Amino acid sequence: MLGIIRILSFALYLLGIFYLLRLNVAEVMQELSEPFSARESLKNRILLAKGKRKKNTFSLMIEDTRNILKLNGKEEDFPKVCVFSVTLSIVGMLFGLTLSNFFIVPVLCAGLCTVPFIYIKYLGIRLKKQQNEELETALSIITSSYIRSENIVTAIEENKDYLNHPVKEVFQQFVLQANLVNPDVKVLLYNMKMQIDNTVFEEWCDAVVACQDDGALKTTLLPIVKKLSNIRLVSVRLDAMLYAPVKEFITMVLLIVANVPLMYFINRTWFEILVFHTAGKLVLALCATVIFISTINVIRISKPIEYKR
Repeated sequence: MLGIIRILSFALYLLGIFYLLRLNVAEVMQELSEPFSARESLKNRILLAKGKRKKNTFSLMIEDTRNILKLNGKEEDFPKVCVFSVTLSIVGMLFGLTLSNFFIVPVLCAGLCTVPFIYIKYLGIRLKKQQNEELETALSIITSSYIRSENIVTAIEENKDYLNHPVKEVFQQFVLQANLVNPDVKVLLYNMKMQIDNTVFEEWCDAVVACQDDGALKTTLLPIVKKLSNIRLVSVRLDAMLYAPVKEFITMVLLIVANVPLMYFINRTWFEILVFHTAGKLVLALCATVIFISTINVIRISKPIEYKR
């Protein structure tokens, strides 16, 4: 109870500082996000290009978060994510200090700091899987119409009402630009290819561009679309294989976390050793470390399968 009071007092203290100094919350959030978005030096970028240096996990997590928000048109929310991350880190530090467990303080600071990025990464994976499924349907019906009509604008316009988010908006924009802005289909296909990060879709767009010069090449479109079907089948099998291990992981995490307060009612002596003695504090810190690292790895292996040329 004392720890909760301290956290609330700290939050009210921060709000008081913002009010007294008349600080702009948006500007402060932008400033706090600057360290997360700092650009790497030219030397580091050269080493990365040569494969002699790899980005650390936290840098990759931040970069993925920015990319996911950008793809969803919510790039301006990145400072909010950074502020929420820092807030959770402070809450973890205060909670660890409340328990007088100095071993778990850095673990909670670092672990809770990554929670918003992990959540957005998880949402990005779900969106990517949804995008791949919708893309398979969209390319199948558009390709069939294009083979019949030999006009890509007409083929997309005939089927745009049957498409769903998140690919529907891309094809709608293509038709709108083709009819009202720019009649150059090749340029529009190139621009559309850049809007969806999918190797098979990029290959399909390149094939459609080639078909504008040689209509006989339209027979190459169906094999390209079939790749998405193969990816979906493999993805379904992989999800079935991962379901049991992920379910067991979530169950084990819940059991580990629930065991701590449960010991208070089952065996008070064990609880006191775990919370107040040095060995118990080390065990709690180790358990928290394993949970955070395992969660990051579980999210990483859950990413959708993609076709590579």
